[in-house]
Amino acid sequence: MKKGLFFSLICGGLLHLEAESLVVAAGENFRVNSLEIEDIRSLYLAKRFRLGNQKIIPLNLGIDNPLRYKFEENILSEERDTLAYAWLQAHYLGHRAPKVFKSQEAVAEFLSKVDNSVGYVEEEIAQKYHLKILFRAKE
Repeated sequence: MKKGLFFSLICGGLLHLEAESLVVAAGENFRVNSLEIEDIRSLYLAKRFRLGNQKIIPLNLGIDNPLRYKFEENILSEERDTLAYAWLQAHYLGHRAPKVFKSQEAVAEFLSKVDNSVGYVEEEIAQKYHLKILFRAKE
């Protein structure tokens, strides 16, 4: 009985981890339908601030959020020190660092209301808030 319960908990936990797919999303009215990983990196590494003629507002989760860590490691492929330095340099050139939110729901709310913003959330959250999925991270 105990082994069965333990096995169920382990398998349930693994299925939950797989279900947490990371997506980069925007509101339904966002002018672009998809982004390449290089576009995302350049927006979050302070190398690019516009897509076409539209200024983009990148959104971040709090520094202790596990999804932010997953995003930085799997999408940006950069250490936090490198990211901080890139945005410090951009700040001196008049650009703002990504807005930081406490929860994915807060990111999703902002994305649904501000047309020129992009952010990352779990796919389930993006669907719940009817966001446009621009990029799906490979697991």
